[in-house]
Amino acid sequence: MSQTLKSTYAIIIAAVFLLTAFLPLSNLGAQPAGERSVSGNGFRISPVTSEFVIEPGQSEIMNITVENPTNVPLTAVAIVNDFIAGENEDGEVRPILDENAPAPRNSFKTLVGQIDNIELGPNERAELEVPIEVPADANAGGYYGIVRFEPADLRDAGNVTLSASVGSIALVRVPGDLNERLDLVQISAAQDDSLRSFFTGGDVSVLVRLRNSGDIHLQPHGLVQVKNMFGDVVASYELNDSTPRAYILPDTIRRFQDDLDERNWFGRYTIEANIGNMQSGGEPLNARATFWYIPAWALIALFVALAAIAFGVVSLINRRSSNKKRRN
Repeated sequence: MSQTLKSTYAIIIAAVFLLTAFLPLSNLGAQPAGERSVSGNGFRISPVTSEFVIEPGQSEIMNITVENPTNVPLTAVAIVNDFIAGENEDGEVRPILDENAPAPRNSFKTLVGQIDNIELGPNERAELEVPIEVPADANAGGYYGIVRFEPADLRDAGNVTLSASVGSIALVRVPGDLNERLDLVQISAAQDDSLRSFFTGGDVSVLVRLRNSGDIHLQPHGLVQVKNMFGDVVASYELNDSTPRAYILPDTIRRFQDDLDERNWFGRYTIEANIGNMQSGGEPLNARATFWYIPAWALIALFVALAAIAFGVVSLINRRSSNKKRRN
């Protein structure tokens, strides 16, 4: 085998090795609704979420509709719990069910009195008025709770679990000297649940993680744009564009991941976001991130082209070397 062929084979093998070693790297990477209802174990409850601003010494009424969509009579037992944010950064709430657990600094349970059981016939609904009374000496800040409803027969039998109940969430804001602070934790391109800065195929989404570092719930919003290497906007959307917009509880992080509609990706892109807080406004957060999208076929073509160039260079060097030896 000639030296030229040996060199060519070596170049092609190296190119294939680099290609197969490089492609897997692209896989590495750094709710509430207003008037909808939720259902479970025989009841439908609406609204899912209610928000109140109540001054110290004042009260408001939380209106809840409880419906029995079954063909048998049911008795709904109301239970009031404080709640905290879940651990998945998706806005899920986690009721504090342990009666012996320490109450939060601001307890929603202390604002609500005893609620009578509700007798519901088949396919019957009832409108329930739950008074929320804020004491005159109440702390300023957020009071977060859920009014849950369980079937009396299962509760009496001791078979009720959290999944057997449904409820309506309450977010209460007591005005005062409050600290509202929204911090950016992360912004990145992503695919599924993997953060990425390089793509060779598939859809692209934008992941934004925000932290509420204040002492009251926040409602973030903002414009997110994706620009190509020439500065043209190729994708744009409104962050947290649900109805109503999602909230972030104090001392928690919430992630927002949105798919981009663009499909013809190629080259380098920049994600730009301007994010603010619906309640207080103020200076928005400005965030940027970049990513590359080079389809697999383009990478293969690039390596083949590089191999061809390398082959040509080696061939040229060998020809010149052969000509030089003949002249000598």
